[in-house]
Amino acid sequence: MQKITTMTGGCYEKAISWLKKNFFFFCLILLLLSCTSDVIKDLGEGYFLREEGADVKDILCEKPNGKEIPASVIAYDFDKDFIIAKQKPKLPQDPLYDKKYNYKRGGEEFYYWIINKKKHIVIGPMDKLEFQKEREKHRISESLALE
Repeated sequence: MQKITTMTGGCYEKAISWLKKNFFFFCLILLLLSCTSDVIKDLGEGYFLREEGADVKDILCEKPNGKEIPASVIAYDFDKDFIIAKQKPKLPQDPLYDKKYNYKRGGEEFYYWIINKKKHIVIGPMDKLEFQKEREKHRISESLALE
């Protein structure tokens, strides 16, 4: 009877020892799996699209003088000079953004944005008519499309 208890205790100690040795490995695997949902797409001039799950899709800039388009961007296109985007705002707005944006028609409407990448100027949020006027004013190529 004593040998069985010692044997069981020995197996238990081996299992605990194995778990202790591999704990870091399991934590690393969990950390890596939790990070795989993030997607980053380079848009040029330091700007990038960030996707964190289904609700957070925004355009940010890694440069200190760069600007942003807050979540949630639902369509975008870009060339070497401009980024255009269509957005349905995620409200309340995340406090991590540099600025509090005014959505004059509320959070259920679509808004449009233009980023001049060279000058780091953001125009938006705008309605579709304002967007078309600004697009013509800045001579943004018709090859950039949101639909």
